[in-house]
Amino acid sequence: MSDYPDLTNYGYQITAELGRNREGGRITWSAIAMETNTQVAVKQFCFAQANSSWSGYKAHAQEIKILQNLNHPGIPKYIDSIETENGFCLVQEYISAAPCGEFRTLTVVEVKTVAGKILDMLIYLQQQTPPVLHRDLSTNNILLTKSLDVYLIDFGFSCLDSEDVSTSSIFRGTPGFIAPEQIIQAVKASDLYSLGIVLICLLTQKTITELLSFTTPDDPYQLDLEQLLPNLEPDFFAWLAKMTNAKVSQRFADALSAKQAFDELDSSLTWVKDTENSALTKDLQLSFRPQLQAVTGIAVTSVTAIATWSISFAYSQVELSFVSVGIAVLAALAIAVTQLGAATIASGDSQARIQGFVLSTLVPLLLVGASGLIWGASEAVIISAAVVVAEVCLLSYYWGQLPSKNPSRLIRGGFWLSAIAIGITAGLYI
Repeated sequence: MSDYPDLTNYGYQITAELGRNREGGRITWSAIAMETNTQVAVKQFCFAQANSSWSGYKAHAQEIKILQNLNHPGIPKYIDSIETENGFCLVQEYISAAPCGEFRTLTVVEVKTVAGKILDMLIYLQQQTPPVLHRDLSTNNILLTKSLDVYLIDFGFSCLDSEDVSTSSIFRGTPGFIAPEQIIQAVKASDLYSLGIVLICLLTQKTITELLSFTTPDDPYQLDLEQLLPNLEPDFFAWLAKMTNAKVSQRFADALSAKQAFDELDSSLTWVKDTENSALTKDLQLSFRPQLQAVTGIAVTSVTAIATWSISFAYSQVELSFVSVGIAVLAALAIAVTQLGAATIASGDSQARIQGFVLSTLVPLLLVGASGLIWGASEAVIISAAVVVAEVCLLSYYWGQLPSKNPSRLIRGGFWLSAIAIGITAGLYI
């Protein structure tokens, strides 16, 4: 106990050491607030110690300045600040949690949950006036509880977006997690790069040191994600690749745009809840997408067969001309645009799905009906054929976007061509 600092004169009784910062002069203690008998965390800046630096004073002052103005459930609350004989102490709310780098292995679904919660915190920070940049997102500064609550700590290297780099701490983050541009000037996208690296550490169960051996030959900041995450679902893979792009111009501009893209990821697995039976959950995750691919392939084949029959029927019943073919092409384009819009609308809530379904069904019917009334039965037949062809193209497009366990475009393209070929053959014999 004699090695613990004596802060009883300030109202705090140190009970245990929680960790030491790499600077050597920053130690975090668990303590009891004597007045309220509640547990708190005390971060001690011991500037008088060897190996420590008075530059830590700026980090201490900056952290207090930022924390005093923050109020978010995922950020431990600022409680007090103490000036001692050899430095300062920052007192914060105590969180019973472990650094995510020392946490148990997480499933992909759990990593997504963590990602969403941290993005929400970054949105909150970046929407402050002026915006707050954390600049030290790492596996040590993101804490997780057993119930997967997420906390962001250590704002010692944070800065306000309006501040000049010369006014901030000379230390700018944990090596390996910091974005390339952060060496000169951090921006909102810098924290996104760091978060992406953290998520890759969680997905691969590798330390940052191990991860750095997977960088590309031409850029030490660019990870080889294909080697690290060969089986990750393509939509999540593409999102992570954009988060961790070494070129800041190729990343999301801020946390809000990253979260919007994250929310648009394929949500077909979000219904799979984490249960005690992890084997069952894994089986569901592995089996659902192939079934989805099969259903879509059957749909492409069926609609192609109908389209082939429709074209054959239209050719036998109607005398084609340049005008009628032109009308059919315009109708197909109009239907394609309408259906893409309907799909976008349907990606929202349940009410939006109903609206999208009505739009995708009603517009083709109205187009065919109107053409029949205006031009006659012949044009209605031609436009009906054009509508079905447009549906084939759209179904094929969406099938190409579906994630699969094997993201090879060549294989998926082969299945697509096979489905089209089978559909054409079937259509010719209907």
